[in-house]
Amino acid sequence: RVHCTTTKGEIDIDVHPEWAPLGAQRYLELVRGGHYNNIGLPRVNGVIVQFGADWRDRDTKSIELRHVSIKDDPKPPGQIANKMSLKRGQLSYAGGGENTRSASIFFVTKPNPYLGRAAWEVPFGEVIPPGMSVVDSFYSGYGDFQMFKCDTCNAPDLTQYWLHGNAYLKKEYPLLDYMLECHVVEGLNVSSTHNAQGMPRESVMIVDLKQPSTIDPAAIACYVAALGFIVGFVKMQFF
Repeated sequence: RVHCTTTKGEIDIDVHPEWAPLGAQRYLELVRGGHYNNIGLPRVNGVIVQFGADWRDRDTKSIELRHVSIKDDPKPPGQIANKMSLKRGQLSYAGGGENTRSASIFFVTKPNPYLGRAAWEVPFGEVIPPGMSVVDSFYSGYGDFQMFKCDTCNAPDLTQYWLHGNAYLKKEYPLLDYMLECHVVEGLNVSSTHNAQGMPRESVMIVDLKQPSTIDPAAIACYVAALGFIVGFVKMQFF
């Protein structure tokens, strides 16, 4: 179990290695390394609360882990039984493609049929009641990331967040909530107390652009940088 203190109260999270062995192990390593201490919650869109991409002012070990992706875990039996969907209160990783999970994670606040279909969207833990009342109270006025270009997409710019971390958030988004401190409650084994919900991975990933996407800001920043390099190279060669 992991205990977290936030700007809105305290949350207990049961971590389940039997659902997602690799995901659970990485999460616990990051918690022990202090990665989720004093970290902003930049994406609160009514469906998920996503955070964890920040790498500035982190412990050296957590920074090293942040830049090493892990393989996707297979969808657990409970998720198969739930037609692929994640359940309210579960935690999963955001990603930018298969095998890109690193440190960006999210709470599920409002399940839908699309959330859980991506290869990286495998639950590794769940919030214990009454913790979801705290998650539901996180400030949501900024909505979704600007890259989705919707009427309520006023959340932080991904590139600026990646480059400047909490300093950017505190200056430009003063109403955001934060994870203040998370630690592992040692000696407590909760692996046999619950059953995950979802579906198995499909051979073709289904993406609906109208639905919220669990994008890892780090992956987006890498893609933008790579695209800029390619465009610059083409200009030098042909113009």
